[in-house]
Amino acid sequence: MQTYTLAIADGVLFACLPDEADISAAITDATATNYGFGLSLDIVRGAVLTNAAGPEDEVVWQEGSDSELLDAQGRRYRYAVRRPS
Repeated sequence: MQTYTLAIADGVLFACLPDEADISAAITDATATNYGFGLSLDIVRGAVLTNAAGPEDEVVWQEGSDSELLDAQGRRYRYAVRRPS
């Protein structure tokens, strides 16, 4: 199962990349043009992208009307969750 790392700040999803990808470059690109310095990002690793969150899933991001949650192949999902192992 592919897991993803998300970078979130102030209710904005800045990056969603496979865990093995270099998220630091994506964060630098996104924050340089949008917010600049002083941004406090929450980094969430090991998230599973899904269209249905289960009862034991911890929802770490939910797609909204102004955001898209896409996987590495460009497929759209509604939720990023952490699942108990």
